[in-house]
Amino acid sequence: MDIRPFVERLKSRKFIMALVAAAVAGTKVYYPDLPEDAIYTVVGALMGYVAVEGAVDAAAQLAKWAAERNKNISNDAK
Repeated sequence: MDIRPFVERLKSRKFIMALVAAAVAGTKVYYPDLPEDAIYTVVGALMGYVAVEGAVDAAAQLAKWAAERNKNISNDAK
């Protein structure tokens, strides 16, 4: 079982998106005249952050896989 530090959990993509959704919903309740473009800009920027972090995670997994594969190939050649 992987127990991550609290700070790392706060940077979770799911947690960030849940906070954004709650903030947008709360903002629209208290300020119904808030421009939609402002909300879309904030949400778009955060979704971009989430996409970049996902790409970084995917690249790290691919690099790990390639390193393991090369290690196994070199061990088989011996």
